[in-house]
Amino acid sequence: MPKTLVVPLVAAALLVTGGLSLTSAQGRTLKDRFVGTWKLVNIETRNAKGEIVPPANPNANQNRTGYIIFDDAGYMAVTIMPLGRKKAAGAQITDEEAPAALAGYAAYFGTFTFNEKEQSVTYHVEGSVDPALGRDQKRFFELSGNRLTLKPPPGPDGNQQRIIWERMPDLTNPTAEQKKFVGFWKLVSTERRIDEGETARANPGQTGYIIYTAAGFMTVHMVQPDRKPYAAAQPTPQEARQNLRTYTNYFGPFYVHDVDGYVVHDQFGSLGVGRNGYSPQQRFYRFVGNRLLLQPPPTYNADGTVTRSTITWEKVGRAAGTP
Repeated sequence: MPKTLVVPLVAAALLVTGGLSLTSAQGRTLKDRFVGTWKLVNIETRNAKGEIVPPANPNANQNRTGYIIFDDAGYMAVTIMPLGRKKAAGAQITDEEAPAALAGYAAYFGTFTFNEKEQSVTYHVEGSVDPALGRDQKRFFELSGNRLTLKPPPGPDGNQQRIIWERMPDLTNPTAEQKKFVGFWKLVSTERRIDEGETARANPGQTGYIIYTAAGFMTVHMVQPDRKPYAAAQPTPQEARQNLRTYTNYFGPFYVHDVDGYVVHDQFGSLGVGRNGYSPQQRFYRFVGNRLLLQPPPTYNADGTVTRSTITWEKVGRAAGTP
């Protein structure tokens, strides 16, 4: 399994206590130390005295998995998923099932910048499973060995979450073809064609990224435009169902079969509970310049026609405002 090109949010405190510059530890910049894939270890809450206290919602599912990714172009993405979520009973999730499927699930993507003086990193959110999530999300950080601790600002009561991540190692001997996948790829278009008919654009206005990392891990974040915040603090069943329909997120290892021209997205987790659990997805691929074209296997319709889809992604460079 994966080896890393990583260095997360946790980088500063250890360097300060060790008398090293944040921008020169082991010859790497702070951003270099963040770059990579980090796996969730634990989430805890501490009070102003530093004592561990029960979570704000003790009834919430505390058994979670998650990943956070930073790349050298200044992009980031995070997913935290409760374990043991129930699959939808039918082909489509119902209003009654939707709130439970959404509860405790966090996913968002964007860019990131640092404030080295206060030892914080700020995510500039471009899309989130929570349509009301603010544009800028600040996290204070500590970095110790292969552990990264991220801390949102304390609440009014002084309590503060500590989200602890562990760096995943990079693949030991990646092939040249695997290396071509690594990076953030921005969604350009999703197109469908039935047999030799006209190609039609699907989901106009949809934005997002597919991300492949040197750790052999991948994730997808895609969001529809013009999503509305919830009317109250918690979504209604109808709002929860609509949210699940308008945000796509899944994650897991990826495997490249270059001889046969396809990649497998091994979905260990997904926002869509219809695919909850182990669910490998095959995608035929082509690299065309700085673009990646992915094609699921064709769909054979009941009327005898065949639907073919192509999802086009473009490799992103350095994010605006990053060093």
